[in-house]
Amino acid sequence: MGALGKTYGYRRLTHATSLPPEGVARRLGSSTTCPCLHVTALHLASGKPFVLEDRWINLQTAPAAAAQDFETTNANEWLLAHVPYTHGEIRLSAQAASGDEARSLETDPGAPLFVIERLTWDHGRGVTLARLCYAPGHLIVTQLGTAP
Repeated sequence: MGALGKTYGYRRLTHATSLPPEGVARRLGSSTTCPCLHVTALHLASGKPFVLEDRWINLQTAPAAAAQDFETTNANEWLLAHVPYTHGEIRLSAQAASGDEARSLETDPGAPLFVIERLTWDHGRGVTLARLCYAPGHLIVTQLGTAP
């Protein structure tokens, strides 16, 4: 955020323990009968929507997450500090904003969003599945090697 000249902000939108949808349970290697923590949050850049986060945390792998409200600390920061992971998967895509995503990101339904889905594991146990939708106009840049 600092590299963009923006200040970071965070707002938790929802927080509930619930049974995951079948697709989420399958990706986490869990069951639809095992409760997960479902947290949605909005990450802000100088007060404007930047990233909408939709995260499921497997409470069998990370039971201490159930005691966290994620009101001031975002789930990713907490997980990195408290729950080990051994490997993961990252999916990058472009998708049209749903009505709910558009409202949260202050854009139009159908607007193109850059989406990252990140799944992390601790050995054979799924830890978390996060879907990060970036507001239109934002991009991610990576650099390879060292500039001369």
